[in-house]
Amino acid sequence: ALGSLKAFVPAIALPDLRRARSGRVPRKRMRSIAVLLVDIEGCTRQCEDLPPRLMNDVIETYFSRYLDAVRAFEGDVTEVLGDGLLAIFEGSDLRASIEGAMNATERIRTVTAALNRRRSKHHDPIALHIGLNAGQALTGVTRLRSRKGERWFYTANGPVTNIAARLCALADGGQTLTTKAIADLVPGRCDFRWLGPQRLKNVARPVEVAECIPKLTPCNGARRSARRGT
Repeated sequence: ALGSLKAFVPAIALPDLRRARSGRVPRKRMRSIAVLLVDIEGCTRQCEDLPPRLMNDVIETYFSRYLDAVRAFEGDVTEVLGDGLLAIFEGSDLRASIEGAMNATERIRTVTAALNRRRSKHHDPIALHIGLNAGQALTGVTRLRSRKGERWFYTANGPVTNIAARLCALADGGQTLTTKAIADLVPGRCDFRWLGPQRLKNVARPVEVAECIPKLTPCNGARRSARRGT
């Protein structure tokens, strides 16, 4: 039953599985999506410092809250890649999907800070690098066929996902990075700090990159001032 699969596949893949059960092989479609890559800073060192079961508990505890944050804004986590996760937002409107991804990002940072305070006796604080991109991507089921059967994955293929991953890798010191093109679509959504054109690995042309900084509030004003040296 499909209900028993909900714990194993992202919710956005369930319609494709329903079509497959009726004998129709699901085909990928071009969709406008927002892609969010979240990566734990210094996870390799954490893995060396912490016992494996405690490190597993860290990943499951933090990422469970991140899954809540993503789903709260109509996205879903499609992959967990060791110390990182990939979330896709497939709304009917691209701007709404970007807003959803940004809302999820803010909530992820909020719950990370809360968990860090609660778990400070057990491990060092968790810091995140985040990359956000949006646009057209070929989304749906990727089918791998072997002699012993098939394996299906729900994926979003194309430059949108690749650039989001490169932005996540470029981020430093807990940054959330996006492109100027995305920032221009939602100009008042947060404060943007322009980083100029950046060469991203395996991307032919430089990409105009912007750091997304939450709007100034009493709780984050000190952090922002420290970062900017003001």
